[in-house]
Amino acid sequence: MLTQIYVKDFILLDHVNLTLEDHMSAFTGETGAGKSLLMDAIGILKGDRISASMVKDGKDKAIIEGAFLVPSHHAVRSLLDEAGYTLEDDLLIVTREFSKEGKSVARINQRTTTIAFLKEVMAALVDLHSQHDTQYLLNPKYHLSLLDRFLQQDALREDVRDTYRVFKKCDDELSQLLHADYSEDDLEFLTFQLNEIDEAMLKENELDELEEELRHMMGYEKVSAGLHAAIQLLDEEEGGLPIIYEAAHQLSGLHYDETLDTYAQKLNDAYYVMQDLTEEIKEYAQSLEFDEEHFHELQDRISYIHKIFRKYGGSYDAVCEKRDELDRTIDGILHRQDAITKLEKSRQKAYAAYEAQAKQLHTLRVAKAKELEELVVTQLRDLELPNARFHVSIETFTGNATGMDKVEFLISMNAGERLKSLSATASGGELSRFMLGMKTVFTRLQGIETVIFDEIDTGVSGNVAFAIGKKMQELAKDVQVFCVTHLAPVAACADHHYVVEKLQENDHVKTQIHVLDEQERIIQLASISSASQSVSAHAMAKELLEKARRD
Repeated sequence: MLTQIYVKDFILLDHVNLTLEDHMSAFTGETGAGKSLLMDAIGILKGDRISASMVKDGKDKAIIEGAFLVPSHHAVRSLLDEAGYTLEDDLLIVTREFSKEGKSVARINQRTTTIAFLKEVMAALVDLHSQHDTQYLLNPKYHLSLLDRFLQQDALREDVRDTYRVFKKCDDELSQLLHADYSEDDLEFLTFQLNEIDEAMLKENELDELEEELRHMMGYEKVSAGLHAAIQLLDEEEGGLPIIYEAAHQLSGLHYDETLDTYAQKLNDAYYVMQDLTEEIKEYAQSLEFDEEHFHELQDRISYIHKIFRKYGGSYDAVCEKRDELDRTIDGILHRQDAITKLEKSRQKAYAAYEAQAKQLHTLRVAKAKELEELVVTQLRDLELPNARFHVSIETFTGNATGMDKVEFLISMNAGERLKSLSATASGGELSRFMLGMKTVFTRLQGIETVIFDEIDTGVSGNVAFAIGKKMQELAKDVQVFCVTHLAPVAACADHHYVVEKLQENDHVKTQIHVLDEQERIIQLASISSASQSVSAHAMAKELLEKARRD
């Protein structure tokens, strides 16, 4: 959940630092006060596009920062762990800064991140209802994915995808073979390519090993020169060995005391040790040989392997894959009918495996569709649509990677009305309620922590508005809910009520947001329900609050 948000110099918001609570929070204010600005700011934290015009006039940059409490069991934690983010006290800090010059930066826990990663993380935490969401729901091509989200059978869907890929590969190869028209020249060229790969007799990791050996041989001259220089320093007339020997001789001839005798003995011992080591170095130097013929063979072999790689894929694995492809193609040409028969059997077997998985998925989809229909209808009845019917239409076809089902959501809002597609049926207010009902069903499945509704109650009033408020209140038992509303019945259902006000200060306008206490809520509810602060208006507002808490 979003526990705190800080906004500075964003459009009309000079400085906002709000501590936010769980359950349901309502944001109200006069038209034009900027009720949706805070929701826009949250959208930017989700990764929405920004522009220089969003920076408040007269300021250089805007800052938006949100603190999110992410439970240890939440699925997004694994994504954050993989990216190296550690959450202290389960707290995730998301920051976006952007300037008048168009420069921007996004951070997670004070570390710069990409917008793509930010979107991936925030999509798992915050659901912001927008026009895009409505269009998504109206488009039938997304209905299958929504049903599958409700299905929660990811492993089976993956099996369907995998078996379809196997079938599609067999089908494509068979189609290619059936429509292939190879000449003698084609066969000759393919055979030449196959022979060229075979004659190369490539081995796995061979290129790396040869290049390492070549690098070793190329260091011969430097190593040899270094060895001979070391031997000269040790063994020449003014080198290390004669000097150590002379020093030992000088000390041993003094016979002054035991200490000097010990030094003389140690120098003498060192001389013989160094003499032996020098002989070993000489033997090692004499053992080194540079095989010029082998050096050139290495160069030629490496060059040849690179040539084969360039022609047939760029790597050992790619060359092996190309070799197998050539072998199959040549075999298919030489034994075309046998190859066709073999591929037909493979294709039939692959399709049978795919069909079995797809039918299993179809059966589960049909069963879950009935369950989804019942849940959605229950939600719609709670939202003052007692005659609404919802149907998940599932038609089968030959199939693709998603299975053999075409899915479309159909709905009827009124008694006696036939089921139609969503885009052809629902009015604005009805569609908003349908969206709210769907979100109530799906939010719990997605693991979303915060759901935001920006004026979802447009076009409704009275009992319908109160029903919408109560549905949000119900949803807020499981997740944090924010709603921007202009309706008192909706605002009354909130656990926390914030007012958004536009203030004129000298030569500029600013918007401020603050939470209301109980008496301030009554005043605000009276204002937005009846534009009055009379005793009766206050009494009605108080009664509305009590009803929202009681029902």
